[in-house]
Amino acid sequence: MKQSQLYSQIFVYVLTVVLISFILIYGYNSVQNFKERADKVSCLRFKNDLTSAVNTIMGDFGSVRKKELELCSGYNQVCFVETFEQFDRSNPELNTGQLDPIIKDSIFSNIDKNVFFVGGESFYAGNISVENNVLCLNAVNNKISLRLESKGNHILLGQWA
Repeated sequence: MKQSQLYSQIFVYVLTVVLISFILIYGYNSVQNFKERADKVSCLRFKNDLTSAVNTIMGDFGSVRKKELELCSGYNQVCFVETFEQFDRSNPELNTGQLDPIIKDSIFSNIDKNVFFVGGESFYAGNISVENNVLCLNAVNNKISLRLESKGNHILLGQWA
């Protein structure tokens, strides 16, 4: 074998390794981007489903509906905060330490958000009312079951038993 053929084979091997590395890195990044987008879509679906359910049932006074919602991936608890009626923010239940600090800060700051994924995002879902001013639900198989009761101008939200 000639010396030049040996150098050309080394060049082909190096080029092959570089090309395979590029393909693997690009593939890994594509899969990660796809996963991140899927997570964002699941959060948007939760938000839209809840907001739609609240708006749909609100005008039907006295009706009660069960709504199962799938939580965003990465979250296993969601909290709902009273926004229909003003409540006593100096309530000792809010200062027990059981509530996530971000949720506490939002309550005391009068931020217009009433649904909180513990450890993450929050949004406004419409006029909701909950017993004891804050309702936190743990997900079972990444789902929660809500009881929505229309009161005409707001929704009384609770856990479906």
